[in-house]
Amino acid sequence: MDDLAAGRQRMTRDEALSWNSRWSVGDVRLIGEHLDRTGAEQFYRTPSNGSVTALDAAGRSVMHLYPGYITFAKDHAPAELAEAPWTTGLELSCFQRRGEAAAEADRPLAVCPSCFLALPATGVCDDCD
Repeated sequence: MDDLAAGRQRMTRDEALSWNSRWSVGDVRLIGEHLDRTGAEQFYRTPSNGSVTALDAAGRSVMHLYPGYITFAKDHAPAELAEAPWTTGLELSCFQRRGEAAAEADRPLAVCPSCFLALPATGVCDDCD
């Protein structure tokens, strides 16, 4: 096993295409087209399950699948990215910018004025009602 595959779990193409349940049918179709275009034949999931690496027949990394986007190895990007040298990837339908998630997390908790416990989403305290 080469260094790239060390510590990674091997997957089939079908497993790679169904890796993220949030991908739309269009996302899976787009990913499949790029797997075909790049000649991807081997697939490995990282130990953390954070991404999938697609390799060609020679064992070279050609694509990376992430929950909300895909990236391409140098010289494997599609033609539509050729004019944008600053990016090597495509966003998928479930892509979420980091700022969007951070903004949700930074919202202060509502606290019950009587018992000082965090209020549920309903805004009604479970202990004081």
